[in-house]
Amino acid sequence: MKVVSVREMKANWAEIERQVAQGESFEVRNRGKPAARIVPAQPQKVLKWDDHLATALPCKGRTGADTVGLDREGRW
Repeated sequence: MKVVSVREMKANWAEIERQVAQGESFEVRNRGKPAARIVPAQPQKVLKWDDHLATALPCKGRTGADTVGLDREGRW
């Protein structure tokens, strides 16, 4: 991890951004104290769910209206 000051970060942002995109990490210091870390972003995992209906919970013979009525317990 490389260490830069806030002033260096502002002056050299394009170069720091390029290095972060290549996997480098930076610690930003403000008056000598750690203020922030700049790290490469982690790609989000894409959930692949081909047949969501096959894994859905069974309805147990109830209709949608019955389920909503049970959930509300007579409140409405």
